[in-house]
Parts: sequence; C-alpha cells; structure tokens
Amino acid sequence: MRQSYGLPAPIDLSIRLYTLLLAAYPGRFRAEYGHHMAQVFRDVCRRDYRRRGLAGMTLLWARTSLDLLRTALEEHIERGIEMNREKFIRWSGWALMAGAVLFAVGLIIGSFDSFDMDPIGGVDAFYEITQAVGLTLGQVLFVFGLLGLRTGYTGRSRSLGARLLLLAVISSIVSFGGLLAMSSIEAAWQIWAAGFLAMTLTLAVFGIVAVRRRVFSRWNFAPILAGVGVPLLFGVGTVGVGTVSGTAPEWASLVAVVLTAFGLSVVGYRMQAEASRTAVTT
Repeated sequence: MRQSYGLPAPIDLSIRLYTLLLAAYPGRFRAEYGHHMAQVFRDVCRRDYRRRGLAGMTLLWARTSLDLLRTALEEHIERGIEMNREKFIRWSGWALMAGAVLFAVGLIIGSFDSFDMDPIGGVDAFYEITQAVGLTLGQVLFVFGLLGLRTGYTGRSRSLGARLLLLAVISSIVSFGGLLAMSSIEAAWQIWAAGFLAMTLTLAVFGIVAVRRRVFSRWNFAPILAGVGVPLLFGVGTVGVGTVSGTAPEWASLVAVVLTAFGLSVVGYRMQAEASRTAVTT
C-alpha cells in the first residue's frame, strides 16, 4: 500500500483533496486558519480510518462537505459579499457543474475497484476513496445546484415547472440521505437509487417544459440530457436487454453517467452565464 509522509494512502488522498477544497474560503481566512483546519482534518482522518475504515471515511467526508459548504458561504457573506438572487443562481450553476464532474469521476473511477469486499487501504484504495468522495460531494452540490435552478427559473417554467423542480430538490435530498446511510442501513442503496432515479426523471420532464417555454436563452434540451440517461439505464437493467443476469451492461452504465454529467454541466453553465449577464445589465 502506497504511503506518503508516513500516512496510509486513503488518508493522504483525503488530505490532499481537502487542502484543495479550502480554496472555497476567502483568502484572508485561509491564510489565518487554513493550516490549522488541515491539521485538524488530518487528525480526524487518522482517527476515523483507524476506527471504522471505509465507513468512517465516508461519514467523515459527508460531514466535512456539508460543513465546508456552509462555513465557506458564511465567511464570504460575513466578509462583505452580498448573496443576492443573481449571485446565488450563479454559484448554484457552478455547484451543479462541479457536482456533475465529481459524481461522474467518482462512479467511473470507482468502477475500476476489482476487490469490492476488501477493506479500504488495500490495492484499490485510490478507487474506493475517489468514489466515496466524488459521490458525497457530488450529491451535496446537486442539492445546492437544484435549489438555485428552482430559485431562478420557477417564474419562466410556470407552476408545472416549479413543482417539478421542487420534486427534483426533494429527490436529491432523499438520495443524499441514502448515501449517508449506506454504512449503517441495509436498504440505503435502494433509497439512494430511488432518490437519484426520481431526481433525473423529474429533470427529464422539466426539460420538456423548458423546451416548450424556452426557459433558458439557449440549450433548453439540456435537462432532458441530464435526466434521460439514468431512467433508461434502469429500464435496460430491468428488462435485461443485452444481459444475462438482468443487470445493465457496463457500456450502458458509462453512457448514462456521461450523459447525465454532461446535461447537468450544461444546465449549470446556462445558470451561471445568464445570472452573470443579468447582474451586469441591472
């Protein structure tokens, strides 16, 4: 197992990623508290890794990602950044893009884990940590991004679009809850899958509304791309198309993940671009 500075590989990877994420805080805050925060995170990583292995690291990243998102926003606001409507939508757009990338990277790299039952820190530690971090942070950013989508586009999509986006937000929260409970509840995977399926299916239907009402200035088909891949994947797995065991083939899973990530990234890009243009013209 690879080690760096005497640390197990999973802890080393987590510390490196956390150090990069500290860039979300204001510069003065990082200069004053960044080193101490990284040291505390390192100590907690070592403790949770020693006590619970993969489950402990996953729960740690779930807590850390939520706390980082909350405190970074608080620090920016406290230091004079006004969180007006346009800024919230713009940040939500960036969150949706980042969440899509992290989620896709986590799933794709995690699929290379050839030893599903080995403890974290084995030969596939990199794949396991990347998957846990990518999925956890991705889900947090999905919630934030979809809240911004609903805030910015409820009026344009009318009552049906508003209801669909509310359902998408609720579904993303349910999915995130299932992800957090995977280490303690046997049915948590089904909760996560059901929530994510509902989120994407709702986005696909919202995409139809977006195309009809021209919700975005361009690329109104993007929510359909974001939402259609996962429902189709579940359908392929259910009917057993091209499979022996009734599960979807790997190529179908890859296509669904890439399609979902691309669609969400385009939606996020339109959100931040249109919010930026609105802020300039007002």
